[in-house]
Amino acid sequence: MLSSELTSYFAQACLLPCSQSQWTPGICGCSLRQTDVTHAFSVAFFVLPLQQYVALVRSLKAPLPHHAVVSPLFTITTRMRRTLLCLTRSCTKPSALGTSVHPFSSPIMKVARVTAWGSPPEYISAPDLPPPSPTQLQLRVVAVGVPRAVRGRASGQHPSAKGAALPFDPSIDGVGRDDATGELYFINSLAAPLFAERANVERSQLMKLPAGADPVAIAGLSNPTGSSYMALRCRAIGGCAGRTVAILGATSASGRIAAMVARQLGATRVIGLARNEATLAAVEGLDVRVCLRDPLIIPDDLGPVHIVIDYVGGPAAVQLLQALQPPPGENLQYIVVGGLAGYERMDLPMRLINVKPIILMGSGKGSLSQADFDREMPGLVNTLAKMGRTLDVLAVPMADIQSVWDSEEVQTKRMVIVP
Repeated sequence: MLSSELTSYFAQACLLPCSQSQWTPGICGCSLRQTDVTHAFSVAFFVLPLQQYVALVRSLKAPLPHHAVVSPLFTITTRMRRTLLCLTRSCTKPSALGTSVHPFSSPIMKVARVTAWGSPPEYISAPDLPPPSPTQLQLRVVAVGVPRAVRGRASGQHPSAKGAALPFDPSIDGVGRDDATGELYFINSLAAPLFAERANVERSQLMKLPAGADPVAIAGLSNPTGSSYMALRCRAIGGCAGRTVAILGATSASGRIAAMVARQLGATRVIGLARNEATLAAVEGLDVRVCLRDPLIIPDDLGPVHIVIDYVGGPAAVQLLQALQPPPGENLQYIVVGGLAGYERMDLPMRLINVKPIILMGSGKGSLSQADFDREMPGLVNTLAKMGRTLDVLAVPMADIQSVWDSEEVQTKRMVIVP
C-alpha cells in the first residue's frame, strides 16, 4: 500500500481532473512542486510491484509530467528501463496549440496469431516490443515464408508446436530490414516470432544478405532449398561433387529446387523421378527423367547412383532401393527428407539390406545439429540469393493472411507473408 503522504500526492497531483493545459508548480490549484511529483512517482516505483505501478500510472485522469516519468532513478536497473520504455513510448506530447491528451494509450503493433488450432492465423494487435538487448537487433520484418512446416505448426501437429500456448505465432524464418542501415538479414529458424511488424532477434541468428537480394524470393524458398542443401552438405558422406544424385519426388517444390542445388554443389548427373510424366518433363536441371510405375522400371543405361534424396517415402522408396545400384565398392546413400506419399512406415526386406551396400539416413531438425546449421547458413543464404524466384511466389499482405490462408491460389504457389 502507498503511504498516506504518497496517496495525497497522487490525489492532488494526478487523480483529479486538471484544468491546466500544461504541468506547472501550481497544478490543479495545489502548491506541489515538480520535484514533489517526481518524488511521488519514484517512491511508487519502488513500493509497488511493476504491474501495479504501470496500472496506476495508466489510470491517471490528467496528463503526466514528462519529468516524473523520465526521472534519472529509472535508468538504474533493467526493470526501471523496461518501465520507462513502457511509459514514455505511450506518452502523447502536448500539441503546438498547448492542449494535452491523456498519454497512456498502450503502444501496439500488428501481428498474425493462431487463436484456435487448425484455424488460419488472425490479424490482430499486440503490445509493442521492448528495446532490443545489447545482443539483439530490432528488425522490420519484410517477408516470411509459409512452407508446409509453418502450416503444420499452425495446426498444432508439428513437433515444434506441441505444448505451445495460444495465441501462437507459427512462423519459422524470414527476412528483416535494419531501419538504421537499410541492410537486409535472413533470420534463422525459430529465432523470433515473425508474423509481426517488427522482431527483436539475437545477432547470432542473423545472416546479412548480399546487395540486390530478393527478400520475398528468399523467404519463400528458404525451406525447400534448405532441405536439399543441408542433406547434401551435412548428411551425404563426402558430399555430392562429382557424383550422381537421384531425386525421388522431383516435381514437388522441394524436388525442383533440389535439382538446382545439386548442380550448384557440383553433382555431375542429376536424375529426377516422379509419377506425372508431363510435369516431370518441365523440371529444369535434370539429366535423366524416370516416370514412376508400379512396378518401377529403371532404364538399363541409368548407371550407378551415389546419393538419393527422397521426398516421397512409402512403397516407391522401397522399390527404388531395390532397383538402384551403387558404384562398385561404394555405398548407396539414401537420405529421407520428406514423406509426400503420406506413409508413416518404410518396410524394407531384410534380404535387400544384406545384399546391397546401403546407408539409410534422415535429414531434418533431429538429425542435424545446431553446429551444422551455424556452419552451413552462410552458404545456404548465398545459394538462395543467387537462385532468385525459381518458383511461383505469392506475396500476401499480413492483413489478408486469414482470408488467403486456405485459398485455391496458395495451393500452387509459395505463399509469403509481407507485414
